[in-house]
Amino acid sequence: MGIYRVTDPIPVMVREDGTFVSRTLTEGTLISVEETSIDLNRYVIVNWNGRDTLMYGRELLTRAVRAFKYDD
Repeated sequence: MGIYRVTDPIPVMVREDGTFVSRTLTEGTLISVEETSIDLNRYVIVNWNGRDTLMYGRELLTRAVRAFKYDD
């Protein structure tokens, strides 16, 4: 669990008006990840600008670095 900083652009899926649309997180964007274990081949829910978004675990682990770790 923690805050990650995007190092390379990452495609994500965001819900807008009841449907999912593709967006791209740019370099330097901070995202919050609640999950403790990340499956490389599945979607991970991350919080970006107060919105839950979906991205593949592989993208998170290869295109972002942990900026801050927090515990419950």
